[in-house]
Amino acid sequence: MVLHVLYVRHGGSARTGVLLRSLPGISKKMLTQTVRDMEASGLLTRHVQSTIPPMVEYHLTDLGRRFVEPVELLYGWGRENADALDQLLPRLSSRRS
Repeated sequence: MVLHVLYVRHGGSARTGVLLRSLPGISKKMLTQTVRDMEASGLLTRHVQSTIPPMVEYHLTDLGRRFVEPVELLYGWGRENADALDQLLPRLSSRRS
């Protein structure tokens, strides 16, 4: 979701707070862990501007832009098949009711 939101809604770069507001339900801690993992994987770069308070902005790398292409295909498939997905019955082992 972070890649999708960063790419589609923010043109490939966004500040931490903007990302947090764009991803309802994600905690600040989870977002921080996720972007750190993505940075370590080479999908994002982190830029810190020396302002008070410091401003942190994340940018998709070239690898991140190439990686987001198949992610967007999956999002498109999900949108096109939303009606069928909504009709799926929960698995017996599912914790959802």
